[in-house]
Amino acid sequence: MIRRLVATALAVLVVVAAASGCTPEATPTPTSTAPTFATEEEAFAAAEATYRAYVDALNQVDLSDPETFEAVYALTTGDQNAADRSSFSEWHAEGIAMTGNAVVSSAQLEDVSGLRNGDLEVGMLVCYDVSAVDVVDSSGQTLVSEDRPSIQPLRVEVVATKNGLGIALIENADGAISCD
Repeated sequence: MIRRLVATALAVLVVVAAASGCTPEATPTPTSTAPTFATEEEAFAAAEATYRAYVDALNQVDLSDPETFEAVYALTTGDQNAADRSSFSEWHAEGIAMTGNAVVSSAQLEDVSGLRNGDLEVGMLVCYDVSAVDVVDSSGQTLVSEDRPSIQPLRVEVVATKNGLGIALIENADGAISCD
C-alpha cells in the first residue's frame, strides 16, 4: 500500500513538473479594446459615425425622462460627458423641454493623431443644423434666442476609449468652417 501511495505521489509530481515546465507562456490579454485604424480616412469615418450617433441620441432625449440621457452619456467621455450630465440634470430639474431634431449637414476632417497606437484623437469641423429645434421653459416660453444661427459651426473631438470611440469635446468653431 505504501508502495502504491509513493508511486501515485511520484506520478502526480511528474505530471505537475511536466505541465509547469513545458507549458508555453500565455498570450497577454489586451487591456484595452481601443480601436486602431489603418488610414486617416477610416478613422475619420468612424469618428463621424460616432458623432452622428451622438446627434441621433440627442434627438431622442426627453428631458422629463432621465433614462433617455443614457444613450448620450454612452457616446461621450471626459469633460464632454461631465458637461452633458450637468446640463441634462439642470434642464430636467428646471422642467425644460426640447422639441424638433438637429442634423449634421456636413463634417470635414481637421486632424488625426495616434492613428495606430490606440491613442486616437480625431478633430473634425461640423455644420450642425438646429433650425428645427426649440427649447422651452416649464411655462412653454422659448429659450432660443432670435439671433441663434440655424446652422452652427462646431469643432468636435473624438477619442479612443477602452470601449471604442467617444466624443471628448464639442466647441464653437466660428471662422474655422463655413456653414452657409
